[in-house]
Amino acid sequence: MIIALVAALALSGDAPSAQAAATSNAPAPAAAAPLREVVYKVTFTRRLEVSNETYGGSVLNDSSAGVQAGQAPPFAQANSDATDSGTVTVDVMQIAGDALGIRVKEQWTNATPSATYLGNVGADGSVNFTDGQMNECTRAILEYFGPSVMAGQPANSGVAWTRTSKGATADIDTTYSVGDIEGAIASIHEQSTVKSKSVSLIDTVVTIDVRYKPATLAPVSGRIVMHASRSGASSVTNVTTIGNFQRVSDTRDTGQ
Repeated sequence: MIIALVAALALSGDAPSAQAAATSNAPAPAAAAPLREVVYKVTFTRRLEVSNETYGGSVLNDSSAGVQAGQAPPFAQANSDATDSGTVTVDVMQIAGDALGIRVKEQWTNATPSATYLGNVGADGSVNFTDGQMNECTRAILEYFGPSVMAGQPANSGVAWTRTSKGATADIDTTYSVGDIEGAIASIHEQSTVKSKSVSLIDTVVTIDVRYKPATLAPVSGRIVMHASRSGASSVTNVTTIGNFQRVSDTRDTGQ
């Protein structure tokens, strides 16, 4: 959580006090340097489709043969698309046991709000940030910073494992499998099913394909595809998100 503290200093008289002048001239404290910094180039596209069932009885169709009655269309559909690109900077600020204190900066080119987030990544790759506005690509990147994201399994082709997470708002079942090994890079396929328990979330299927470097405990590149859907009494909502990320730099892996 980011907490901003604003202090107001009231000055009396026409001239500022010596103490106020000294305060205004003091240099700002330097921000803590990260233990590790990894920068990724990120792009994503999101498509929202909403269909609302209508019951209009009949409509009048003015044709050359005269005015005729026809059935109203059963659905009124609205679509919207969003796409953006930018960078995600992951700063490892602290290590406590196997958990990492993380500062993440998202810098977007278009309309997506840029922001900085503070949180942590657990040993198993669980991403613990309170702000729900973080991009899906960023969360996919952060998962693979967890030191035990592979659940103790070796990075060998054919290795597989599962993980289940039950929460107040959703239950998540995830399967992982290791595919090809190319030098120091392991290709990992991940598929998750999210079952919502909250009106603020919708059921989602997430597929992530990551090129992961076990020696540095970080992903090199990846692709994420999310299909979310909800059906109501008179409407259907579908959201499809496709994202890609590619590592640009890593202060702990200068050989790239």
